[in-house]
Formats: sequence, structure tokens, C-alpha cells
Amino acid sequence: MRSLLSLVFLSSNLLLSASAFASIDLDLLREAVRARDLPRIAQMSDASVGEPLEMYPRYYWLNLQLKQISEEDANWFLNRYPNTPLANRFREDWLKELASRQNWTSFEREFSKLDSPSVELQCFKTQAALARNDSSTLSGNKSLWFTGKPAPSSCNPVFDALFENGSLTTDDAWWRIRQALAANRADFARQLSSRVGAPAEFSAKNFAAINSAPEKQLARLGSGRANRELQLYALELIGRKNPEQAARLIEEMAEQFSAADQRFAWQQLGLTAARRHHPSASLWLNNADMSNLEEEDQAWFLRSALRANDWTAVEQRINALPKDSQEKRTYRYWLARAYETQNKPAEAKAIYLALSDGFDYYGLLAQEKIGTILQESRAPYTLNSEDLKQIAALPGVNRALRLNQQNWRVEANREWNFAMQGLSDTQLLAASELARKNKMYDRSIYSAERTKTTHDFTLRYPLPYQTETEAAARAQDLDPAWVYGLIRQESRFISDIRSSANAAGLMQLMPDTAKWVAGKMKISDFKPQDITDVETNVQMGTFYLAYWANSFNGNAILTTAGYNAGPGNARKWRADRELDPTIYIETIPFSETRDYVKKVLTNASHYAHYFKNSPTQLNQRLQNVPPAPQ
Repeated sequence: MRSLLSLVFLSSNLLLSASAFASIDLDLLREAVRARDLPRIAQMSDASVGEPLEMYPRYYWLNLQLKQISEEDANWFLNRYPNTPLANRFREDWLKELASRQNWTSFEREFSKLDSPSVELQCFKTQAALARNDSSTLSGNKSLWFTGKPAPSSCNPVFDALFENGSLTTDDAWWRIRQALAANRADFARQLSSRVGAPAEFSAKNFAAINSAPEKQLARLGSGRANRELQLYALELIGRKNPEQAARLIEEMAEQFSAADQRFAWQQLGLTAARRHHPSASLWLNNADMSNLEEEDQAWFLRSALRANDWTAVEQRINALPKDSQEKRTYRYWLARAYETQNKPAEAKAIYLALSDGFDYYGLLAQEKIGTILQESRAPYTLNSEDLKQIAALPGVNRALRLNQQNWRVEANREWNFAMQGLSDTQLLAASELARKNKMYDRSIYSAERTKTTHDFTLRYPLPYQTETEAAARAQDLDPAWVYGLIRQESRFISDIRSSANAAGLMQLMPDTAKWVAGKMKISDFKPQDITDVETNVQMGTFYLAYWANSFNGNAILTTAGYNAGPGNARKWRADRELDPTIYIETIPFSETRDYVKKVLTNASHYAHYFKNSPTQLNQRLQNVPPAPQ
């Protein structure tokens, strides 16, 4: 294939022209890419030779015609811009194209240069080996089968080979069908059924009937493996609506199921019930098996025991986890709590001591348990001008700053994060300060958080827009440290940021919420575009936060959870009794909200060092959660 680059980028090999350092207008580039205006992109590429962002128009020019370019074109780009995030992105796209051309020799050469290949590319790599009649790496892909989620299509030939050589069996196919049904992916289960002879029981009509009336269809299902899987599926559907009825049916049908099938039925019922805080969830999970589950499902075994105040089960279930999971800070903390509750103070203290060297949620809780609060220096780390100059001279940092200037934040963040790899603590702090000076507060925090031994908490927990934020917090009688902790988690202080859900500004207000708040605050001239104004956003955001804080009687946990997931959910997650605050947080069903509450309250404890009369200890922010009204 003739090189397209040889036809277009002739000036690349010439001396730099007078326009060589002309700045690329990224808005014009974006418009040209959307319009697929290749001549215009080529013109911008030619005009940008020597400019720090010269690779960007060239990337899009090549990527838009990936199926037409030659290996010479692709290699030219990869060799000209090595060790850059854009080259890595292009390499991944180019590898997929090489796979579609079945050019396995070139594929394997480029694949070896990837740091973290995707599952799709891993499967293509195995296809490349099989094309050379090399099956030595085939068995290493077996683990990709064991999930209830669909795999990339590139893995299908790999799975075919694994079934053909006996590494995967019919039982393994049934296992995955069962997991797909457990994940409510009936269509995917039907696709997988071709691996077990496509039984007639797996017809679309049959699945529709089971989904419509699982109780009725459960009684009609006959014997055989396909019907047994459908019975378990029907029990799961019943358990989602009526867990008590499902529990009775599992007991009544016990003789129809093997011991393993019974454990699976209890497992699925217990997990569904645990996520809904059903009081019997932990008891049902006592009949189940924790093995062969993804980590989030295993965590619900622990959470259900916490919700039931069954500390013996907490200890047993943590110790039943894989060793690498047991070492995670979440499980170490809760094992210590279990030891403490069961009058094993020495064992508990040893774990708390090990956790107390961190500044995260569990680190602060552990410090407060042993009574040793790590003193954080609030004095900035002293950097010299040479430190900043060296960081600013890094090509990736330079590109990130230029991209950010033109509001290409996603690309700027990729460049920045890539440039931070391998830097020392001093270099990271210099980078953090440089980002702060350029109002890239999210990247400043990112860099400051990566330090290992030398820290600067003024960079980890900065105070942008202090006048506006503190005034708004005080006006609503809110702790400014809490407000800052929330803003840090919501927007990282990027004032005009918008989420995929269209939440906007520092405190990430949704349009309908902003409109409601404007009405409550009697702002008659409010316009939707006002929401990214710093003063307007923090005034409205703090009003909204204070409104729900008053509704929740000042409970910071319920208010913070409600700010993220909605106040209705925060109320729904309460129990029929008063709950330990850390147990309420740990058993929040939404992973995002659970992490959010931990981080916001941890942030607030760090920010409290800046404000008089603001509680610096995390436990002072963790009030017991009152019971739900009966």
C-alpha cells in the first residue's frame, strides 16, 4: 500500500518555515475532524511542524482513514512520537486494524510495545499465535471465559480453540450461562446456549414467559440441565420481588437440586436481599458459597453481616476471602472491628497500627481508634524556581498546558497523567504547584496525591475561590470544611465542568435542581448558563446542601449521601434501628455513593485544619444514623 503521508506531509522533512511554531487552533481542528475534512486537517498538519501539539492533527488525519493507511504511515507516526499517550492510543487503534487485515507478524511486533493491553487485544494476540500454530499461550486465556459478562468478539476464536482442545468443557459453558442469567442477561445466556447444543428450552418465547410470570412457569419446568438453569433463574426473579417467597420455594425444592445448586440459589437470593438491606440476607448467605464470585459480590457477604451486627460472620467471611483481597484496607479495618467487638484487643490494635500510616478514610478511623492522630504540616513544601522550570520543560507537561488553554481537558489530562509517571516526590510537588498556578486544580491534586513520603497538604487540599466559598458556607451556617470537602470530590475545583448527566459547576448542580433552588432563593433572573459562575454555583449549592442538612437534622452522613444519590435513597438505606455510622456508609448499595461519602467526609476532616472550630477528627463528623420511621 502506497504511503499516504508521502503524498501529503512533504514539508515534514524540510527546514522549518516561518509558520512552524504557529499555534494550532484546536476548535478548528475539532470542527475539521467532525466534518471529516481531510484536506483541511492535512493543511493544519503541514502548518504545525515543530509546534508542541503537531502530533494532534496528524493523529486525526491518520485515524480517520485507518483502513487506507500503510504500515509505513503508521510506523512513521509511532516512531516520530514515541512514549506519548497519543502514540499509545494510535497503537491500540492500529493493532485492531492489523488484526482485521490478519497481518499477524506486524501485529505481534507492535503488541509487544503495549504496557496494558485490553482483553480485546489480548485475544487478538492469541489469534496471532494460533495462526503460527503456536498454542503455548492458549490456556492463559481460559480465565476470560469465567464471567457473566460478554467478552469482545476477538475472544470467540480463542474460546473455540479452548473448547476444541478440551481446556473448556460443557460444564464450563453451563457455568457461564448460569452467571449470565444471574446478571439478568437472558439474551446473552441464549447466545451462549449454542455451546451446549442450543436446547429448545432456551427459546425467546420461553424466556419471555418466565420473565412475565416466574412463579407460574417455575411449576411447569421439567427435568434436565436446561430446565434446572431456568428454575434457578425463575427463583432469582421471584427473589427480586418477594424474597420470603423465594426462600420458601428454595427450601421446598431442595430435593430437586444438588447441594451446589442449592448453595447457588441461596447465594443469589442472599446477594439480592443484601443490596436491599433485607434483615434475613446474612442468614440466607450462611447457606451460600463465596467462591467463584466477583469481588463486589463477595463484599456483600461482609456487608450483610455488618448490617446484622454478626461480628463472628464478619470475621469468618473476611478470612474466607482470597489472600490478596484480605490485605485490602477495607477488609483489614473491618477485621479489626470484628476483633475489637469480640474482645480481642491485641489483634485489633495490631491492624489499626498498620492502617494508621495512611491519610484516607480507613487511615483516619484507625488513627482515632488507637488515639494517635498524625499531625499534618500545613506549611507548603518549599520549591525552588529550578524545580518548576524542569517540570515545565517536560514535553508532556507542555502539551498538557497548551491543550488545557484551549479547553481540550480530556486530552490535557491524558498528557498530564502520562507525564507524571516515574517522577520523584519533589518533581510531583513541583508539577502540582505548576498546575495550581495554571488553575488546573484537578491535575494539581492528582500530582500531589501521588507522593510517597514527602507531602504537601496545601496542594492536596487547596482552597481555590475561598472568598466566595467561605462566604456562601457561613451564610447557610455550614461548616466550610464540609463544603470544601464536597467540592473537591464533585469537581476538583474546575468551575465550568459538566458531567455526562449535565451536572455543572463547582458543586455539580443538575439543571432541575438549580431551577428548584433558584425558586427557593427567589432568584428571579436566574438563567441556566449562570450555574457555572463560581459565586452563583456555591451560593446555590450551599443552599441545597443546607436544605437537606436541616431535613436530616444535621446528620452529615445522610446529607452527603443524599446530595450524591438523592435524599430519598439516603432515607431508604436506614434500618429499623439506630445504625453505627460506619456501618451505614459501608452498606450503601451504590458503589459511587459509598465511595463518595467516605471521601467527602475524609476531605472535610483534612480541610478542617484551615478553619477555626471545624472538627478535625473524622469521628466527630460521624453521627449515628437514626432508624427509619415505622
